[in-house]
Amino acid sequence: MSLRKYLSLLFTLMLVLVLFLATACGGGKEVVDESELGEDDQALQTDTGSTGEASSTAPAAAAAPVVADAATVTGVVKFEGAPAKMAPLQMSADSYCQSQHQAPAMDEEVVVGAGGELANVIVFVKNAPGNYAAPSTPAVLDQRGCQYIPHVSAVQAGQPVQIKNSDSTLHNVHAMPAVNKQFNEGQPVQGMVSTKKFDKVEMTPFRIKCDVHGWMKSFMVVLPHPFHSVSQMNGTFSIGNLPPGTYTLVAWHEKYGSQEQSVTVGPKEQKQVTFNFKG
Repeated sequence: MSLRKYLSLLFTLMLVLVLFLATACGGGKEVVDESELGEDDQALQTDTGSTGEASSTAPAAAAAPVVADAATVTGVVKFEGAPAKMAPLQMSADSYCQSQHQAPAMDEEVVVGAGGELANVIVFVKNAPGNYAAPSTPAVLDQRGCQYIPHVSAVQAGQPVQIKNSDSTLHNVHAMPAVNKQFNEGQPVQGMVSTKKFDKVEMTPFRIKCDVHGWMKSFMVVLPHPFHSVSQMNGTFSIGNLPPGTYTLVAWHEKYGSQEQSVTVGPKEQKQVTFNFKG
């Protein structure tokens, strides 16, 4: 065999080998069979590139950066007048639930401190600019002592929500959003955890209940951004990392409704805001 033919044959063999390796590796891209994906995974793939309006799937976005000249809105929620008196929760239908409380557990619909501080008010920015990626850290909704903890919460669209049963009794989680898909799942075993995602923005808080224990309830709002808080037992709340600007704040309470208030913050400013609810 001549040298020219030998080199030509060697070149052909090398070319075939390169083509074979490229085909076997898929050109560096992973091929995903959607039939092998779970429902949540398919939803995440579908969501990529979404336009993301207020009632649509949240858009893909870069992670919220830390703003160098970020402002903070802090404040307190107060109640004026005589608040509604809350009755003890009647847990006698389930002896386990009753055994978890040395003193009767009270209904958490209205929680007012000695100085008129109103707890469990969701406070959030209504008109935050830009798109924000959902955090990978899950929000947690626990069932403990046959009560939902926390009583109210705010999550970001697409954020994982871990729903736990810390009780040694049967619970079922019945979420009742108006925009997102509802679900109703039983958790009969202590320690069970279900992870859910609400992919669409839902700025009107919705109810989550337990059909087994009628007194159990929680409320959740799904936002397109991380600018939210919940008033504590002393009525205080704090929303940080806000870019300077003018915002509309919403304060929502399950019994006394919602209020809005405009606030303007400058670079690195800390602004105090007070919401007053009346019975």
